[in-house]
Amino acid sequence: MNRRLLIVLFLLAPASATAQWTVKPGGWFMSHGFNAGRFPDRFSNGPGATENALEKRDWGMYFIYGWKEGLSLGLGQGFARLEDKRNGQSTVTTGFGATGLFVMKRLAQGKGGILSIQPRVDIPLLYDTEARPVLGPVSTDAEIRLLYGNGFGALGTRGFVSASAGGAAWRTGADEFRYDLTIGLDAAPRLLLMAQSFNVAAFQDGGVAYSATKVGGSAVWKVSKGVGIQAGYYGGIAGKNTARERTFSVSLWLNRDAPSGAAVPGPR
Repeated sequence: MNRRLLIVLFLLAPASATAQWTVKPGGWFMSHGFNAGRFPDRFSNGPGATENALEKRDWGMYFIYGWKEGLSLGLGQGFARLEDKRNGQSTVTTGFGATGLFVMKRLAQGKGGILSIQPRVDIPLLYDTEARPVLGPVSTDAEIRLLYGNGFGALGTRGFVSASAGGAAWRTGADEFRYDLTIGLDAAPRLLLMAQSFNVAAFQDGGVAYSATKVGGSAVWKVSKGVGIQAGYYGGIAGKNTARERTFSVSLWLNRDAPSGAAVPGPR
């Protein structure tokens, strides 16, 4: 498979905020993200780095449902179109990524915030693992992640901080470690502003096989109680053996409150 395509596949994690604490029983949250990005060719010099850029268009869906108090179930799915441009020629690859299934369990809750654990498996359900190239793993991958979230007050308004870190040692290829950070602030009654950082490092044969750090900002306009629209921009700022992508993202947020009387596990 094209080396550049392999590197981009490592970085196709959605650039959007996912839940860092469990959902109230009977409630749910869903997001649909649409991303358009460019990966300059790090293996070309001068103008060729832009002319030979790899471009991506992808969709990612995230869903989490409150099953019981402190326990939520979730699903993730993506579809991508990658266009590899080189010396006036282009190769297009499209397809589904792995189907992610996860369980989020709250471990602790207090004034210091909420700590949860999230085991997840990524299963190649929607594509032929014998085909090449594929936009996902050729066998089932697994990851365990710790998630932290807390609310705060600042400048007369509310905000939150959320962080997560997890390792995927049960996968084909290098062992991945991902760690993310989001800081959000309610800038207006209907406007949420977020600054985010997404990071990945993979280790193989005693060294770093690849790494990447992507930062960005976004705004979420709350159209109604159950609908929000997010728009943001994300760019790579550091990494090893990876291209520094530039991505625009638009997402639709949908949520349903839990039935009346359900406990509220998340910070307010």
